[in-house]
Amino acid sequence: MASKRAPILGNKEDTNFNEALKLYDSKQYKKALKLVDANLKKNSSHAASLTLKGCINYYIGNKPEAESYIVKGLTKGENNYIVNHLAGIYYRAVENYTDAAKWLKAAIDNGSPNKQILRDLSNLQVHIRDYKSLVSSRQGYLEFQPGYRANWTGTAIALHLNKNYKGAISTLTKIESIIKEHLQDQDMYEQSECLLYKNDIIFQSGDVQKALETLEDDKPFIKDMLSFLEYKAKYLMVLGRTQESSIVYRQLIQRNPDNIEYYKQLEICLNIFEKPLSSRIKLYENLNKFYPKADPPKYLPMMFIPSSHPAFKEKAQNYILGQLKKGVPASFVNIKPILKNPKKLKIIEEIVASFFENALSNYDPTIKVWGLYFLSQLSLYQKDLATATKYIDTALEHSPTLVELYILKARILKHYKKYEAAAQIMDEGRQLDLQDRFVNSKATKYYLRANEIDKAVDLISLFTKLDKDAVNGCKDLHTMQANWFITESAEAYKRLYHQYEEELASIEKTPENEEIIGSLHDKIETYKGLALKRYTAVVKIFDIFFNDQFDFHFYCLRRGTPRDYIKTLQWEDTIHSTPIYVRVIKGLSEIYLEIYKEQQQKKAVEGEDDGTTVIKKNNKKNKKAKAQSLKKKESLIAKVESEKDDADPLGTKLLSDLVNNAHGNIIDNLLKLSQPLLNEAKDYQFNWELSFKLNLIKSKYVLSLQAIKNLNSILSLRGRITSKIPQIEQLVTELGEAVSKDESVNEAIKKVVKMGLSASLSDYKEAYEPYLN
Repeated sequence: MASKRAPILGNKEDTNFNEALKLYDSKQYKKALKLVDANLKKNSSHAASLTLKGCINYYIGNKPEAESYIVKGLTKGENNYIVNHLAGIYYRAVENYTDAAKWLKAAIDNGSPNKQILRDLSNLQVHIRDYKSLVSSRQGYLEFQPGYRANWTGTAIALHLNKNYKGAISTLTKIESIIKEHLQDQDMYEQSECLLYKNDIIFQSGDVQKALETLEDDKPFIKDMLSFLEYKAKYLMVLGRTQESSIVYRQLIQRNPDNIEYYKQLEICLNIFEKPLSSRIKLYENLNKFYPKADPPKYLPMMFIPSSHPAFKEKAQNYILGQLKKGVPASFVNIKPILKNPKKLKIIEEIVASFFENALSNYDPTIKVWGLYFLSQLSLYQKDLATATKYIDTALEHSPTLVELYILKARILKHYKKYEAAAQIMDEGRQLDLQDRFVNSKATKYYLRANEIDKAVDLISLFTKLDKDAVNGCKDLHTMQANWFITESAEAYKRLYHQYEEELASIEKTPENEEIIGSLHDKIETYKGLALKRYTAVVKIFDIFFNDQFDFHFYCLRRGTPRDYIKTLQWEDTIHSTPIYVRVIKGLSEIYLEIYKEQQQKKAVEGEDDGTTVIKKNNKKNKKAKAQSLKKKESLIAKVESEKDDADPLGTKLLSDLVNNAHGNIIDNLLKLSQPLLNEAKDYQFNWELSFKLNLIKSKYVLSLQAIKNLNSILSLRGRITSKIPQIEQLVTELGEAVSKDESVNEAIKKVVKMGLSASLSDYKEAYEPYLN
C-alpha cells in the first residue's frame, strides 16, 4: 500500500498547531490550549487542533468534554496521520485499547514518519491479543531499530504467539550469532533466558531431539540450571530415554527433595506402575534413607498403598505419630488428601486414638495437646461436631494459651452456624498474639461472617496504614486490593439487607408502623447499595489487573525475560477463572436478578393499575425521620468510604442506575459481566447455570441449550453419571416450556433446539418432548 502524503505545515494555523504540540509534549497544557483555541477561533474545522484540544482537556481534568473533540477531529481529518496519532494517544489514556490500536495503525497507514508509533502499536496489539497484526508491527519496528536485542526478542515472541515456530527460532538464532562476540558479564542473564526461551520454542515445534541437542550445546551459557535440568529430564522422557531421564530426575530430587512432582515423574521413568507393589514401596524406602528430612518419601507411599496392605498401617503410623511427637501443627493438613479413602481414614483414626490413650504417659505433656488437636480436626472432617467440640475443649483446658486451638474452636462453631460465638472465640485467640497478621485477618473474617462489619473493619485497621483524619483503614484496604476483605464485606451487607427485607415483610402496613417501615426501607437501600459498591470494587480491581499488564509488554522485553512474559500473558488470559472473581460475579448476579424481578413485578402492577394515583403528603414525622437518617448516613459515609472524595460512597447512585436502567438493560449488563467467565472459567458449574438463566430471559434459546450441555458435561465428569440428573431435567423442562410458549420464536430455532436436545440430552426426552412435539 502506497503511503499517503504527510500534512504540509505551511500556513499560520499549522504553525500554531506545531508549537502547541511541542508545548503539549512538554506538559505545558494551558499554553498549548491557548494556541489551539486561537486556531479554532479562526478555523473551527481544523482537525488536528480539535483532536489536540481533546487530549489537552483530558489531561487538565475536563474529561467529559475531551472525547467530543476527539470525535470531531476524526470526522474532519480521518486520513490525517497527526489526528490519528493523537486519537490513539487519547484512547490509550482512557484504556480503550482496541480503538487506540485502530488509530495508531491508521497513523502508520496514512504515512506517519514517526516509527516509534510501531512500538506503542505492538504493545496495544499484544494487549488486546491481536496476534496476527502484531507480527507486522514488531517486524516494522525491528527494521527501524535493529540495534536493540529487545526488538529481536519482541519479533520472535510475535511469531511464537502466531505458532510460527520456525520464524521465531530463526529470529532468535540470528541475533545470537550477531552479538555472540560482544557479550559482557551484565548480558549473560538475558542471554541465558533467551537461549532457554528458544529451546522451549524448538520443543513446542515438535523437534524434541533438536531441542535436547541445542540445550546441551547451550549449557555453558545457561545460568538457570534448575530449568536446564527440568527441560532435559522432560525431553529425555518424551524421547523414550527413560533410564537417562530417571537419572536427571534423581538430580532434581537431590536439589529439592520436597518437590512431589519430581517423585511422580521418576515413577513414570522407572515404569514402576507395571512392576509389583513391593518394588514401588522399596523405591520410596530407599529415597527415604537418602532424604530422611524430606516429606514426600514418607507421605507418597500412603497415597498408593491399599488400606488392606499391612505396609499402609506401618507407614501411616510412622508418619503421623512422628509428626505428633514433634508437635507439628500441620500434621492433619498434611494427610488430608489420604482421608478421601474412608478405609484409610478409619485406620488413621484408630492409630491416633490408640496412641492418645496408651502411649501419652511416655511423652512430653504438650504432645497430648497436639493429639487432641489432631483428633478434633479429624472429627470435624467427618462432620462429627460434638466429638470435635469435646476434643478441642479438653485441649483448651490443658493449654489455654495456644492460638491454634482457638482457631479450630471457632471453625467448629462456624460449622454449627454460631457465627457470633465463633467470632468471639477467634478474637480471644487474636488477643494472645496481637502482632500476628494471620490471626487478625481470621478474626476479621469471622466478624464479617457474623455481620459485625464495624468490629471487623476496626480489627483489620490495626494492620493498615491510616491516612490523616481517616476513621479506619477501609480506603487503604481498597488501595491494597484486599479482595478477600472486600468480598466478605459485600456478602455481609447482602445478608444484612436480606434480613431487613424479611423483617419488613413481617410488619403490617398500617399508619402506626409508617416510621418503622420507612426506616427499614432506608436500611435496605443503604446496605444493598453498599453490597453493590463492594462487589463492583472487586470487578474494578480485576480490570486494574488486566490494565496493569500493559506496562509489562515493554518492560519484560527490555529486561530480557521472554519466558516469564509468555507465562504472564497466559495467566492474564485466565485471570477471571480466579475463585474470588467467580464468587463476586455470583453475588452480583443475585442482586441484579433480584432487581430485575422487582422491575418485572412493578411492570405487572402498573399494567393492572386503574389509573388512580395515591399522593402521600409529607408530614412533620416524615421530615424528622429523614433528617435523622441523613445524620446517620454522614457518620456511616466516614466509615465505609472506599476512596478519597468518593462521589458515591454508599453506592446509592449505583443502585439507582441499575433500578432505572440508566446504563442499559440490567440483564444485558449482567451478560457482559459474566462473559469472561464463560471464556476463562468453563469448569465452574455456576457459570453455566447463570448463562442458562440470562439467555432464557433474553429468549436466546440456542445459547440456553448450549449452557445446559456444558453443565451436563461438568456434572457428569464429577462422578454424577446417572440415567438422569435432576438439575438438568429441570432446566430441560424450563427450556422446552419457554420455547413452546414463545409465539414470536422462529420455527427454525424450535427445530435447532429440539435437534440439540435429542442429540446431546436424549436421556431427558420425557422432560422436553411434551413441549417440542
